[in-house]
Amino acid sequence: MHVAREFSPDLDQVQSSIVEDEAPAWDAGTSYALNDRVIRDHRIYQSVIADNLGIDPALEDQSALAARWVFDRFTNAFSAFDGILSNPTVASDDPGASVPWLDPGLGIDPATTPVILDIPGISGVDTLILFGVVATSARVICYDVADAVLRDTETNLSGRQVSNWWEWFAEPFEGFQDKLVDLSVPGTTARILIALSGAEVSLGEVFLGDQLFVGDGMAQRTEGRSVGGTRYSFNDYGSLTLAKGPTRIEMDYAVVASHALWKQVKPQLDRLSGSLVATIGSELRPSSIHFGILGPVRWLEDLPDEYEYSFTIMGIA
Repeated sequence: MHVAREFSPDLDQVQSSIVEDEAPAWDAGTSYALNDRVIRDHRIYQSVIADNLGIDPALEDQSALAARWVFDRFTNAFSAFDGILSNPTVASDDPGASVPWLDPGLGIDPATTPVILDIPGISGVDTLILFGVVATSARVICYDVADAVLRDTETNLSGRQVSNWWEWFAEPFEGFQDKLVDLSVPGTTARILIALSGAEVSLGEVFLGDQLFVGDGMAQRTEGRSVGGTRYSFNDYGSLTLAKGPTRIEMDYAVVASHALWKQVKPQLDRLSGSLVATIGSELRPSSIHFGILGPVRWLEDLPDEYEYSFTIMGIA
């Protein structure tokens, strides 16, 4: 199985077909009132003071009680890059008829393809996974540094398109449930264009990264679980109250590796601890492909020829 390390694109270079219109752009010369909202670096901030003048929201320490701007969330256009599946990029009910930066020669109609993302500045990426994607089809175009097309593929996401029964059983199915998985992005890819077609299109997360082989996954001991954040408690007056919280998904992967591989993998997993990663137990088993934070790594006693170990992915949902 593989653990894919995340590549974070420069969002200032990314282009989206969705307009960022939730709030005005922050202006250093404007005095903002209490509760005014602005957009800065594709993020929405809210003022918590009156006469908020000349204070850059992007420079405020969000962990400090004295912060004068409070971060709310990413703009809708860029929510697919915020690391949170439950905050997706959602297509407009009435998408615009044109996208000025889109190459008309691609034949992409923005009216029926309401989510289009152009991601340049890519380096060392061999993995692309769209998590939480709702669309009828996805077109992915990979370009090299000279903007020459390396690969142009379109994947049906609304059902399996086959011409006979043999294809139904024999052909791999790349688009499944709410994921689109591409584990063979050309090594010289420097830019990727993603175009999602359909009605009520949304995209939870764009994951770009490079794969690290960590050993052979053991399906019989790999398991997932839902962890609910909802709880019941009694308030100060003795009344039972319900505090609703989100439900997250966690996966425990059981893996076996040779001694030589374990010596390479262990230090790299330690470095990735607490980072957002994608895990691929099997390309053709959607339940084994997960996105989340790399949690505890546990290993058994040293075996004669190999190591058996496990690690947890704490999902974000």
